Amino acid sequence: MNGIILAFALLLLSITARAESSVPQQLHEIRTHGFMLCSNLLVYFNNQDPTAAFDPAAREAYRRNLRELDTLVATVADKPGIAAALQGLKTSISELEQQPENARVLYTSSLNPVLHAQSDLDKAAGAAYLETGEIAPAVASLHQMSLDMSRMLLLYQGKGFSNIGIHSVELDEHSYNRIDQRIGSTLEQLLELAPDMKTPLNEAWRNYNFVRQHLKKDGQTVVSRSASLYLGKGVEQLNLLAKNAEGLTPP
Repeated sequence: MNGIILAFALLLLSITARAESSVPQQLHEIRTHGFMLCSNLLVYFNNQDPTAAFDPAAREAYRRNLRELDTLVATVADKPGIAAALQGLKTSISELEQQPENARVLYTSSLNPVLHAQSDLDKAAGAAYLETGEIAPAVASLHQMSLDMSRMLLLYQGKGFSNIGIHSVELDEHSYNRIDQRIGSTLEQLLELAPDMKTPLNEAWRNYNFVRQHLKKDGQTVVSRSASLYLGKGVEQLNLLAKNAEGLTPP
């Protein structure tokens, strides 16, 4: 019996140690899950795309993102502003979900508070991330590429709405090209920093490249849900690579 108790205690200690060593990763994933949540939410409430509007799969996707955020934020409860920002996001989503689902209704006014709240969460997690100290170059680059893909996706899904306010991305006429170029240059850096990651990095790039021209196209009002599927897969791949690389980084 004592052996079982000891084994369980050691397991708890190892879990705690992993959680403490991965705070930057947890903070990063809070940011990407926030972007993915809003992207999937825009898919669900975008009545310009009748094949995706009010699709139960899109609803489950953003609710899954919200559940994951709950879990992640609980692990960094000591970081200022993050829990409050998540609560604001959950409140705004709850108010949005109380609106009747109608393909003729424009949900922009109800979506804007959600996007404001997501920006607050992103800023709080980003500030806490910067305070965690030095991060291994390969992990930092994986985080950058993942975050930029998440940003690009939210900007793209926002094209389906007029007067939508995306506050978590610096917006001007060069935003798409600037983020796109940064994704490409970060990939090149990663291939030099971590050549052993070449295969999964190229797979993440292929997922991005599949919808890349659609993302950069001007004057688009009807957006495709496939962007969320492909870019979401790419973001998940990069986050997993960062998590694994962090475990290999010497103390």
